[in-house]
Amino acid sequence: MRRYDVIIAGGGVIGCSIAYRLAKSGLSVAVFDAGTAGKASIAAGGMLGAQNEFEYENPLMNIALESRAMFPDLRDELFEESGVDIELRKAGLLKVAATADDKPALLKQYAFLSGKDASVKWLEPDDVPSVESCMSIETAGAIYLEKDNQVKAPLLARAFLQAAVNAGVHVYEREAVIRVVVEANTVCGVQTTRGVFHSDRVINAAGAWSGTLFAEADFMPPIIPVKGECISVKLSEAAPVKTVFAVDGCYIVPKRNKEMLIGATSYPGSFDSSVTAGGIRSLLNRAARLLPVLDEGIIDRTWTGVRPQSSDGLPIIGAHPSIKGLSICTGHYRNGILLSPVTGVLMERYLNGCEKTAAVLAPFSPFRFQTKKEELLV
Repeated sequence: MRRYDVIIAGGGVIGCSIAYRLAKSGLSVAVFDAGTAGKASIAAGGMLGAQNEFEYENPLMNIALESRAMFPDLRDELFEESGVDIELRKAGLLKVAATADDKPALLKQYAFLSGKDASVKWLEPDDVPSVESCMSIETAGAIYLEKDNQVKAPLLARAFLQAAVNAGVHVYEREAVIRVVVEANTVCGVQTTRGVFHSDRVINAAGAWSGTLFAEADFMPPIIPVKGECISVKLSEAAPVKTVFAVDGCYIVPKRNKEMLIGATSYPGSFDSSVTAGGIRSLLNRAARLLPVLDEGIIDRTWTGVRPQSSDGLPIIGAHPSIKGLSICTGHYRNGILLSPVTGVLMERYLNGCEKTAAVLAPFSPFRFQTKKEELLV
């Protein structure tokens, strides 16, 4: 009989982070992925936007800040455990108002963020190029977030995967979980394309595909797949060093060797992997308006990714409302890279019975959707 202490459906950066921490705590763990482990995660820009993402009070912000703070030590830990350098870059982020219409919202966000952290700075249009020399002077201002750094997403995904394998995790690639096996409202394992694997604890960390594993359950996590197109441009001369994120959602993330990752379009409800000319044209036009030097670059590649978004914008983390032994960990949307370190640590503590961690995760519990469902039926 093929049995594990914990089975994880989904081999992305979230699933592998959880698997790594659980294995380090002494549990036997298996990870199943329908494709290549980490494939969905490698499409990300790698931004650690723990401040950039928040404009008002949000239960996720404290966890995001905690996770961002973990990256320097995590870089060293994962390099020792896997031999992979995640390329943590500490140049900060500029949140930019490309037009006058964008400025009021950005000023409101600045007031919120600067009230919590004095290092958050407002830049008038003339000051923006002094912080990032490649930036256009034709903006309506920017917020400088010096602590919102970045990593290279494919390397982080690879590092967590390799560290998990080295810790004893069994990773089954190209082996989809067809369904969670449930008897008397208790999880017994999973059925894959190869057969049944047994466990008393299963974690659904399948990202945008999480909902497909609940065909026989009375509760489906409300996850919306959001397709995003991206493009890589390589520069030969001057290149920016700071991440640039526009109020309209366009971002430019500088990597090593003067590679600029530009993203991302947004198509809710789509798993389509095609890249459209209109989508790429829109990204290039918006990005070059902020960083004119991009017009001199060479297009290297284009790609798409699918992000898992919950209906209320918060991750779904915790026990399934009606199936004992089944946990859900999905809905991280565009913050999967940022939240991967803290998610792995919190899930390990949660599954090992830490009441304090359960309280921390309470705002993200799947039960919140069950409650809403019951209210609608009244």
